[in-house]
Amino acid sequence: MRSIIPLLALFILLLAYAGSAALRAKEPPINSIYALVTVDQAEVRAGPDFAYPTIGRIPRDTSLVVVGRAGDFLTRWDGRQWLQVEYGDGLAWIYARLLRTSVAFNSIPPTGRLLPRDANGRVPDSFDLSEDLCSQWQGQFTLTGNFMAGDTALAVTFPALTGANVYSVIVISPTGDRRAFDSTQPQSRIILSDLPWEMGTYTWRVAPYWTNSSYRYNWQQVCLLQTGGTFEKPYTGIYTPTPIPTATFTPTPSPTPWRG
Repeated sequence: MRSIIPLLALFILLLAYAGSAALRAKEPPINSIYALVTVDQAEVRAGPDFAYPTIGRIPRDTSLVVVGRAGDFLTRWDGRQWLQVEYGDGLAWIYARLLRTSVAFNSIPPTGRLLPRDANGRVPDSFDLSEDLCSQWQGQFTLTGNFMAGDTALAVTFPALTGANVYSVIVISPTGDRRAFDSTQPQSRIILSDLPWEMGTYTWRVAPYWTNSSYRYNWQQVCLLQTGGTFEKPYTGIYTPTPIPTATFTPTPSPTPWRG
């Protein structure tokens, strides 16, 4: 009987530790951003815009964990500042003016984009607003070709987004130089001659846009850039770098000592 008591005590301690570990696992990270609801029955929406449907309401003084933001605060609240928060088992969006956050709005990392608008201020009908647009932009990114093997172009593919009518592949050089390769389809070609001369590892990223204009400055970005991958590129400058010769030292022979 005495040998059973220590085992039982050990079992109880293990259960207590497991319970406390489970509670710790549910706690948000120490550096989490928090928000407090400042109005009663704050509307929770599927995406960062009043055009998205309301999917729930939260009472005043509810504490929330903030995941990210969409939009920027400039001089006043104007309906274009949104916060992404943990909601149930997923994520949702609340207009930022309805919350008081633990850090300044513009210090919160962006995780979403505002909806594009036409000349009349309306969201194009081509978009499905039943859920956050960018949560719909999912799929594979592929790259075919190899500059190091002599190819002069690479073919890339990426997910399509319903409603987007143009895409931009942004290629970033090792020193940060950016070149855009645009397409109206979820595929594009990266042309070697259109890239900087420098060699090294390049990164390619993609963003979907909507536009009803032929001018690029009128394009409206729908989602944040997603990284497709990387590739290697050789040096393509006009002049081939000439290695600096290594200096060699030849010792001067000592003079023969004079003997009288």
